[in-house]
Amino acid sequence: MSKQDEKLLVDNFPVYAQLTPLLKAKCDKRIVWFRSRKKFLFYGKVEKKEELRLLLSASCILMTLGLRKYKMTRSLLRIVVYPSKYYSRLNRRHHLGEYNPHFKMVIFSADTIWEGFRISDDNVNLALHEFAHALSFEMIRKSSWEARKFKVGLKKIKELFLREGYAQKLADSKYFREYGMTNLQEFFSVAVENYAETPHIFKSDFPELYEIIQKMLGFDFQVLPKDH
Repeated sequence: MSKQDEKLLVDNFPVYAQLTPLLKAKCDKRIVWFRSRKKFLFYGKVEKKEELRLLLSASCILMTLGLRKYKMTRSLLRIVVYPSKYYSRLNRRHHLGEYNPHFKMVIFSADTIWEGFRISDDNVNLALHEFAHALSFEMIRKSSWEARKFKVGLKKIKELFLREGYAQKLADSKYFREYGMTNLQEFFSVAVENYAETPHIFKSDFPELYEIIQKMLGFDFQVLPKDH
């Protein structure tokens, strides 16, 4: 990790600057691994490829910093980046980003990635959203202690939705993007965006849901653990 790398991370991830020395060392080591071991494919005239490679790596690593197993070898092998909105031949639609579990691949549009980082507290971050899908796919197919804890969290979120009036409370608040109400997986990915970008509001307005996601990820974007 160069000084230039660190500056880019500090500028785009407020939580990175708050990491304790031990957590930062752990984070940096994982980012270096991810950036070198995952296959990045750039199509078209994508600018600032190395910066995008770093930001995407950091997005996935910060989201999984509280997990022992972070490599997502079952769910994520390739990361594809287009300059802007692209046409998906798989479902014959234009996309800004998507996760394809069959090919273990996430696909992004570069301009939407940059837009997600330009405004750090609007709860819209394409990188986090698609990596959250990959994480769900990884955890659902594993039987480790972490995976079981994650699946318990998904079950609890589903129970919250079924609780009388709760789904309406979520909709009325307009805190979560409407797209998150599509299904449980989409809601988890949308909630991760909120969890990372506006943790104080999330914890204040939806403490029960916040605690569930905190346990699923093992990392609190608001209250950072101290080094031991």
